[in-house]
Amino acid sequence: MPIEVLYNGVCPVCGAGACDLERRAAAARAGVMFTDVAMHPEALTRAGVTLDGVRLKLHALLPDGQVLRGMPAVAVAWAATPPYRWLERLFQAWPFSWLGAAGYHLTAHILWAWNRAFRRW
Repeated sequence: MPIEVLYNGVCPVCGAGACDLERRAAAARAGVMFTDVAMHPEALTRAGVTLDGVRLKLHALLPDGQVLRGMPAVAVAWAATPPYRWLERLFQAWPFSWLGAAGYHLTAHILWAWNRAFRRW
């Protein structure tokens, strides 16, 4: 079973980022699949996550059943996607791990508010 990255394609920023990663992962045969939960809501049940959770932050379902949320999910996608592998390694090291998690958290909440303001959900 490949790594499955769940994203919210209704958000134009999230959709664009996930589509770029998906294209690169497919070209590299990286073993990562990207699922837009707006198009495939059954993925939420499979991963045991909520729609609002994925609207807020990217999620990754690992082959062992573990679910990662937020920056760790991004790091998994980067690790399997050239040319972003170096970013995954960088964001594993302190202080970048902390800065990356904080930056992602802040950005996720800003995007959430922006999408709600434009009535995307």
